[in-house]
Amino acid sequence: MNRFYREYLDAEVDRRGTNCEKWDRCQENFGRADLLPMWVADMDFRTAPAVAEAIAKRAEHAIYGYTENSAEEKRAEQGWLKRRYGLDVEADWILYSPGVVDSIFFCVRAMTEPGDAIVIQPPVYGPFYRAIQLFERTLVENPLLRTASGWEMDFDLLEKQFAAGAKMMILCNPHNPVGRVWRREELQRLVDLAARFGVIIIADEIHADFNLGPTPHTRILSLDGSDRCVMLTSATKSFNLAGLRQSSAIVRDAALREKLRAEIDRAHAGTPNIFGAIAQTAAYNQGDEWMDAVVEYIRENRDFAVDFIRSRIPQIHCQPQEGTYLMWLDCRDVGVSHEEFFRRLVEEAGVALNSGMDYGAEAGRGYFRFNLATRRANVEDALKRIEKMVRSMNA
Repeated sequence: MNRFYREYLDAEVDRRGTNCEKWDRCQENFGRADLLPMWVADMDFRTAPAVAEAIAKRAEHAIYGYTENSAEEKRAEQGWLKRRYGLDVEADWILYSPGVVDSIFFCVRAMTEPGDAIVIQPPVYGPFYRAIQLFERTLVENPLLRTASGWEMDFDLLEKQFAAGAKMMILCNPHNPVGRVWRREELQRLVDLAARFGVIIIADEIHADFNLGPTPHTRILSLDGSDRCVMLTSATKSFNLAGLRQSSAIVRDAALREKLRAEIDRAHAGTPNIFGAIAQTAAYNQGDEWMDAVVEYIRENRDFAVDFIRSRIPQIHCQPQEGTYLMWLDCRDVGVSHEEFFRRLVEEAGVALNSGMDYGAEAGRGYFRFNLATRRANVEDALKRIEKMVRSMNA
């Protein structure tokens, strides 16, 4: 990483008082305002300079009326996917919605009916559950298997669930929160299985650009037989633009695409945010160097955190995540209940982490999610606070 980006990413930026959920809503979510927030999945890094410049230039125009997505925006996304993943997509395949979660909700409504079975793989991102329950579909859990070599899919159970009549699966890749980047052969096996039973796969790939190795990220649409797969992606996670509300749903199959387009139109959700569209275009056209630097910085944070935890807090177990900037901490051996550990994190350590039970009441019990997308000083401070707390518990 060059010196400019090292200093740029390591700069201390005070986010308090900006109506920032991560820093300004600790009181509401944890009961204390003075916590070190290592929870919500956004980054404490300033976005790419080219993105900030593009937004500022457009802001100078001072008229922000109704707008449309441009051909340039689609070309920028096509270029990013081709350069970084070797994936060719046609412009017509790209639909826009305000966010990936919105797109999941739209897909569920557009492509399934009330009562239809939808498969998810807990522990997994909470809105997956909400999309199924809110629209009165049937939740089918295919829990990930924790093995000696890491987290794996339970393909035997998955085949039974597909055979029993599941209509859809919502896949997370890289997986939030366990951090797996699914290998190409795993994904091909999944796509083949889904095609065999007529199951639609909705692939949430919003964390795809945070690949920490060693497994390269395989885009779902690059696989043989992936016509009935929907790839959800966005620059908002990669470039820290979540407040600008912009995402893409990329669908090769024309019939599925038209169903989704109709659902987005019914919600009147296809009109872009001016600044979101401009930011995403600039990010995809000019953000490669910044993105590479961010991934390197997060990889260094991950390696630092893993070494710290293994050497100084051995009661907590972790595996180096392959993707995302979120570390999944196994705290089941600390000697207290999940609820007591969570209370102590807040009251004694002064650290805000996501409770693992937000990702599945059973699958997430005893686990906590730790956000590494911040200055190294914050990562070290949070870990030292947790270390002190755990030591006091075992004194």
